[in-house]
Amino acid sequence: MRSAYSALSPEDIDRRRFLKLGGLGLVGVALPYAFPREALAGTVSPDSRLEAQVGAAARKYGVPEELLLAIGYVNSRWQTPPPSPYEKGNPEARGTFGVMELTRNPSQNTLGEAAKLTGIPARKLKTDRASNILGAAAVLAKMAGERKPSGINGWYAAVRKYGAGDLYAEQVFEALRSGASAKVSGQNVRLAPQSQVSPRTTYSPQSSSADYSRAAWYGTNGNNYTPANRPHDLKINKIVIHVTQSSWGSAINWFQNPNAQASAHYVVRSKDGFIGQSVREHNIAWHAGNWNYNQHSVGIEHEGYINDSSWFTDAMYRSSARLSAYLCNKYHIPIDRNHIIGHNEVPDPNHPGEYGGVDHHKDPGPYWNWSKYISYIREYAGSTRRKPSYVQIVDNTSSRFQASKHWGHSHWNDQRYGPGYRFADPKSVDDPARYRIKIPHTGNYRVYAHWPANAGYNYSTPIGVRTTSGLKWIRVNQRKNGGRWNYIGTFHLAAGDRDYVLISRWTRTGGYVIADAVKVEH
Repeated sequence: MRSAYSALSPEDIDRRRFLKLGGLGLVGVALPYAFPREALAGTVSPDSRLEAQVGAAARKYGVPEELLLAIGYVNSRWQTPPPSPYEKGNPEARGTFGVMELTRNPSQNTLGEAAKLTGIPARKLKTDRASNILGAAAVLAKMAGERKPSGINGWYAAVRKYGAGDLYAEQVFEALRSGASAKVSGQNVRLAPQSQVSPRTTYSPQSSSADYSRAAWYGTNGNNYTPANRPHDLKINKIVIHVTQSSWGSAINWFQNPNAQASAHYVVRSKDGFIGQSVREHNIAWHAGNWNYNQHSVGIEHEGYINDSSWFTDAMYRSSARLSAYLCNKYHIPIDRNHIIGHNEVPDPNHPGEYGGVDHHKDPGPYWNWSKYISYIREYAGSTRRKPSYVQIVDNTSSRFQASKHWGHSHWNDQRYGPGYRFADPKSVDDPARYRIKIPHTGNYRVYAHWPANAGYNYSTPIGVRTTSGLKWIRVNQRKNGGRWNYIGTFHLAAGDRDYVLISRWTRTGGYVIADAVKVEH
């Protein structure tokens, strides 16, 4: 898999579904996430500030204000995250809601408990920040018992129960000890370091060591993975990148829960890149939502949320890239976007012909910097770029380019490669732009595409490469990375002189599909 969603051709997409989705436009599409009221209103009144809401909840239920702030920071950095209803077998769908991660899944129902204790309907607890904080305070107070702890250290057991495990509680108390700050709805929010918080053996691993020397071993429940003997019995040829949609500790705790029915091999922490291992590499983790991909891949979760780029720190990128480099070297995985992919690029087996990123998983989302990540992997893997022995560039003005009359001509965007470029409306028709390439001998070739970028262009443009094993399709975002050569992948191409690269109009997303220039190197 790759920056593509599948090896299937875009022509395999169900035509009726394409037309149905394509006809909705923007008016009929429901927004996937619930936004904070402050963002919708455009202004923040004094009583709607996060500190005021936390203070009110702390006073009402006798919970330390600093503790509520620390929990909210660990959960979501005080931002209202997308709702995450429980979905069996989905490692990112634990059934959590709001800044305080009120939970409803087969193992825990703090959402329902909060509704009982506060009298606030569950639907409001899910989406209204003040209600969500009140609900969490009520649940924590009950978990602490009638005799409330005299100091903040005494709340550890309640936090452990609230977050379903030690790792979560340790992460919260680490935030208390070190302090935290973030901007929320235009306001600076700060949690001052709490010097009275007792040091704990934070993130203490179990006695056995991890497969990767820079990771700590935590393990998962036997209900959440399949024992195997990889790579002896099954080849490992992909790495799948995930985002937890929760805190680091919550994700590892969840993989230890027998009701999770999900797991990943590794989980990377945001602030410092610390890595926990939950499943041995030789075993099959249940992370991709596709059994074939599970069998042949290693899953890496990253702490954070797909709609908030602040979680994707350089420390996280570098630590994860070093892990991926180790995996690529160990299992001979090519360092390209065919083999290092996002969860959103895994085909959905429940909807044949559909791509995972359209109607299924969304992670790692639009803020994950693939160029940065892949470059770091190459750096840590010791990859060196030799001078290519063969290069061929085909521009859309070349006699080696072919497109129908439905592809218009333009020179408006100055990010183009040559004097102009071609554009077409997306449509479920077999009408690709074709690039004829001369391949001198059979072997592995690097393929690049050049396009001008614009917000009105297509963000899921299919690019097909004709390999020795058939057409391989890659999805690219032509709203970004304009005016440069974009690496599409390394492919095994047969010797010949034919249409090796295609750009298809068959996509369900809006915006012009652009055909500019392609480059092939060996």
